[in-house]
Amino acid sequence: MDQEWFTANELKEKGELGSSPQGINKRAREQSWRWQRRFGKQGVTKEYHISSLPLSTQNALYPQLYPLAAEEPAAYIVSRDDDPWERLQSYLADMKPDEYVVLLSFLAENGAAGLLDLISKANK
Repeated sequence: MDQEWFTANELKEKGELGSSPQGINKRAREQSWRWQRRFGKQGVTKEYHISSLPLSTQNALYPQLYPLAAEEPAAYIVSRDDDPWERLQSYLADMKPDEYVVLLSFLAENGAAGLLDLISKANK
């Protein structure tokens, strides 16, 4: 690997990064990329370490070293249009009668906070 640090100007159009150094610098700030100062003829600029860059950019810079970077991980998409109340009603409608009785008994004894606590413990 010849180079590990890149300026925003050097990263233009690499992988998923756009053509604007300002946009690249903004993204770097928002995502807390690892950076250091580079002193040059026109003053001081930031340069970013390759390990902080998006996988597609790493692959564009060094495809032989980052072969797994060619494929971005799948994005988990949640529709904001889904109405949680409708989903809850649908779930309750699909419950078996005995499951529904157990749920109501639990809620009567422990309340919604108890149910949320139980879910939290189950997810650990």
